[in-house]
Amino acid sequence: AMLARQAQKRQLLAEEGAAGEPAPRRPPLKLSRRAPAAAGRQPSEALRVRESALFRPVRAIGLVTDEVPVVTATLGDADFLVTSIGRGFQVFECKHLRLAYVGPRLNEKIRALLCVGEAVFTALKTDIVAWHRLVELGRLRGHAVPATVMCTVGAAYMVSAGGAEVLLWQLSDIGLRPKESSSACVLAPLAKLDVGDGFGECSAICHPPTYLHKVLLGGSTGAVELWNVRTRERVHSFEGHLAGWKNRCGVTCLCEVPNVLDLIAMGFANGRIVILHAREDRVVMEFEQAQGRVTALTFRTGRGAPAHLVSGAPNGAFVVWDLDKRQMHHVHDDVHHGPVVSAQFLPSQPVLVTSGQDNSVRMWIFDTPDGLPRSLRSREGCPGPARRMAFYGAGNDKELIVGGSGGKAGFVAKISFIQDHQNKEYSQGAVSKMPASLKNMQPGHIKRLPPVVDMAFCEVRHYDWPSVITAHERVDAAFLWSAQHQSLAPKAFKPENPADCAPVTAVSISACGNYCVIGFANGALPP
Repeated sequence: AMLARQAQKRQLLAEEGAAGEPAPRRPPLKLSRRAPAAAGRQPSEALRVRESALFRPVRAIGLVTDEVPVVTATLGDADFLVTSIGRGFQVFECKHLRLAYVGPRLNEKIRALLCVGEAVFTALKTDIVAWHRLVELGRLRGHAVPATVMCTVGAAYMVSAGGAEVLLWQLSDIGLRPKESSSACVLAPLAKLDVGDGFGECSAICHPPTYLHKVLLGGSTGAVELWNVRTRERVHSFEGHLAGWKNRCGVTCLCEVPNVLDLIAMGFANGRIVILHAREDRVVMEFEQAQGRVTALTFRTGRGAPAHLVSGAPNGAFVVWDLDKRQMHHVHDDVHHGPVVSAQFLPSQPVLVTSGQDNSVRMWIFDTPDGLPRSLRSREGCPGPARRMAFYGAGNDKELIVGGSGGKAGFVAKISFIQDHQNKEYSQGAVSKMPASLKNMQPGHIKRLPPVVDMAFCEVRHYDWPSVITAHERVDAAFLWSAQHQSLAPKAFKPENPADCAPVTAVSISACGNYCVIGFANGALPP
């Protein structure tokens, strides 16, 4: 075989010499190997950002992720995490959850992410752009509406969907261009899959293992269909999950069951979870998530790992299901402030990665004797709009204290200008230890304080006592925070006379850190 290959090489060289020009070579299979050729082209249209004539952005801090689901990639024995930050993306290595690199700044917001080896696909308004680090490999153009879900079908095809529009793309053509062209590689869709009007909008895509050239599509009407992307034909429309279901609702996520062929997990908007046998079109098992809409599904893998399925919920919790016992195993509350956007187990590891709309990514490890998860590490920024912020300390330009609102709740956080992994949101666990008079002010005894309206601090007393004070919406007390312990202190300032109580609107601390002045809505300023 080796002699045959050498003879083929000699024959190819002889043909090139006779023709006077080298014969065209086949492009490398890996998309990352096409980056050197793509780097010599003109700047991408996605990088032509309209900027101010006076100011130029230097760096964005406090950004971890947004409402776009995160994606993971495994290269060798290393795992990586890709998150969207609006008009850009960033890559973390999962071992320490440290930032590996930040992608280029784009001129449009990212709608969806997908990893194919070392390449990152970003779905913009109408284009899907493939990147290898900071180099654009090519762009897929053809969507009339922004693509919201993407999935690879083997190594040759990719399927993307936006609304009711489902397009098929040829992955092997990315990064290729005619010799006379110096512009970026722009590809048209290979075909369009006609799902029909009764299917609704395509909300989930999944490629089952061993299903050659086939992909599962889930619609907003509850329909699930199997398509052959090579022949562009509908293979089967599943009916097993619709039997006895009166109120149909949309499919929110699809996930293949690892190590077991033909089984697919489906999540629905009403909280229903179905394990479907795709070959026989029958329901194997079914669960009902009491927390409502299923936002994410993932299975735990690894040698000796229990058969667990994790589902995300809109209230910020995730639920662990025991597939052997066919019952709920554990509910982990308060994972995120808001819906859980994505949840993914790292391959063959007891580590779960979750992301939410609160600008945070958290890792959970299942290593306790009872099989319950514990927090491993996290990266978080400001969970909402900032209302007050200042540098902590005179002459200190490396640390920022921020107060603001995240939905209906408030927050106080520390943002570092040196390393992103030092960003931290202050804990509000001490809310449950507050006096009963303060608890009664909060409707429904919430676990978090209302949004921050004002904030003051004195770093001189950093190690002596809590030195950060905040005022919150419609609350007639000022609250203390410890910058040393990065948490809320179980102490609040409130007038002793109930007749003098009014919502706090402003706070200030003296330079020595011993006194504070609180301003109330009625005009009083008691020191």
